[in-house]
Amino acid sequence: MRVLIVDPEYLVALDGEQVLSDALADTLGCTVEIAMPRDYPDILENRHFDVVLIDVRIIQDDVADAARRIAATGAKVVLSSLSHVNANGFAKWPDVPVVLKPFDDKTLIETVKNAATSDRSVSSPRT
Repeated sequence: MRVLIVDPEYLVALDGEQVLSDALADTLGCTVEIAMPRDYPDILENRHFDVVLIDVRIIQDDVADAARRIAATGAKVVLSSLSHVNANGFAKWPDVPVVLKPFDDKTLIETVKNAATSDRSVSSPRT
């Protein structure tokens, strides 16, 4: 399993990378890559990922574009957010799971595993 973490805060992405690598490397052969927001579109075009974990702030202004880019890769998506407003989902993309930051290790691991094994394709966001 390959996971891409896109977050404007490098240390947050690094924390997520460490948690997922430690928990899933042995059982699922998980590799995790970090991308800064400005770099993720190019990375998605050139590499394959099973799951993209991306901060809501990065996509909130153009959810449709993010959905299109991620769907084109066949990856599943998990959103991350600092805001408890998004705890039960992101209104513009309600079918996508959200993990709150700072990450709860168990929740992050289970959400990413569930997304990776889901047969659900990336849904269309609400505009």
